[in-house]
Amino acid sequence: MKQLVIIVGLPGSGKDTQIDLLSKSKKIEVIKVGKLIRDLSNSNDDIKKVMQSGGLVDSNLVNNIIKDQIDSCAQDSLIIADGYPRSLDQAEWLEEYAQNNDIELINYVLLSIPDSEAITRLLKRGRMDDVSNVIQNRINIFHSQTEEVIEYYKHKSKFISVDGVGTIEEIEERMKTALGW
Repeated sequence: MKQLVIIVGLPGSGKDTQIDLLSKSKKIEVIKVGKLIRDLSNSNDDIKKVMQSGGLVDSNLVNNIIKDQIDSCAQDSLIIADGYPRSLDQAEWLEEYAQNNDIELINYVLLSIPDSEAITRLLKRGRMDDVSNVIQNRINIFHSQTEEVIEYYKHKSKFISVDGVGTIEEIEERMKTALGW
């Protein structure tokens, strides 16, 4: 049976860093949804426009990307989805997909940081979509849509919140402890 751990957090919360560290301590298949979408935006102007505005790409497209990625993993894989689901319709789709395809959703992990910390980190990172107005839009979208997903998983007893402020090593230890690794 495939097992799935979902890790979300504000843009700049350190998801990529922590997932990279977790994958060094355990054999994990990692689905980096943001990277896959950024790669798609190189050949699709509509996706590029959404990315540049800080908006969320169409859920059907993202769900299909996730499905293809999960389907390509071995049957006994431990999979981490980075930054997905980000909306309630994606979460509901994922629950149904998992139930119908022998996938166990283990945890939904929120890497929690204040908005001000996210802004500081993103301005230092400097990707094409890391500019002040786009960052604020991405944070607003996170709060307006992803917080519904957080509440959805809290009621399913799969939710874990990890403090994402501190040194990389401190956060890594918190993640491992929270996940029981």
